[in-house]
Amino acid sequence: MTADLETVLADYRTGLDAELALLAQLEQVAIRQHALPQPATPEPLTGLALERERHLTALTALEQQVQPLRQHIATHLTNARQSPGFAGIAERHRRASELVARILHLDDESLDVLTRADTERRAAAHSLETGEATLAAYRRILQQPSAGLFTQRG
Repeated sequence: MTADLETVLADYRTGLDAELALLAQLEQVAIRQHALPQPATPEPLTGLALERERHLTALTALEQQVQPLRQHIATHLTNARQSPGFAGIAERHRRASELVARILHLDDESLDVLTRADTERRAAAHSLETGEATLAAYRRILQQPSAGLFTQRG
């Protein structure tokens, strides 16, 4: 195995460690979002969204740096598998996949809760609008002159 491939494997392992740290932070954001009381107020949701965006931006930038290393390893996969550190890289990939799966699961649940809350909010708003329209109709009826009905003698 060439020294170049050993260096690439070491750099890639370091990149994966950094990605794992960012994914762990993203998981914590997802857990905190999932734990928000419902209905959630906009302030904590906005704060968590901004925090998530910062982590995702950092993860994307890191992934752009790691991707060429991954490609180099894939090109020399037979030799890379012979490296004693390759098992550690495979383990880091497994952990990253598990973290991503947990984050996606939490996000799906949170999205379902937010969707239900939005549906309930829309139904409540529609009910209020309907009630206001009904009250407005009653007001119009009550404001109509009714003197003609009571002044006629039958």
